[in-house]
Amino acid sequence: MKLEIFYKKVVSKFIKKNNFSKDKLDSLIIKAIKKIVKKEDINIDLKRLLTTDEELFRIRKGNIRIIFSFNLNGDVIVSFVENIGYRGDIYK
Repeated sequence: MKLEIFYKKVVSKFIKKNNFSKDKLDSLIIKAIKKIVKKEDINIDLKRLLTTDEELFRIRKGNIRIIFSFNLNGDVIVSFVENIGYRGDIYK
């Protein structure tokens, strides 16, 4: 399977401003998708968010929260990182 990860502009700004590695973010997204799609037993704090529009998931890494969604298109998984931020600011 091939994985493509896209970021919103807000996410790119957070990464630059807070010195958060894009590689670290990519590895967290990959682990989360493996846990969801392949049902692998991976140690990651992952939760499905209750929304009406689309299926969103939350990854917790310390005080940082990552909100993302993904679509399965045949043999390609397309992931969209919607938002990233600190615990108090992300859910507003």
